[in-house]
Amino acid sequence: MKSILAVITLAFTFTLVAPTFASNGGAGASSAMGPWKGCELPNGKMDYMPTLECERQYGEVQPY
Repeated sequence: MKSILAVITLAFTFTLVAPTFASNGGAGASSAMGPWKGCELPNGKMDYMPTLECERQYGEVQPY
């Protein structure tokens, strides 16, 4: 009985968590502030952030 309950709990947890992983990163990730791209900031640091945030920080959006 405990093993059945554990399997059901695991399956339910995975269905709640899996969409979160798919929408928060990887190729084509996007947000309300635009698609996530590489950004070269004025201090030379490279970061991965939404395009509008990069522009707000006076960074240069990279094409990848």
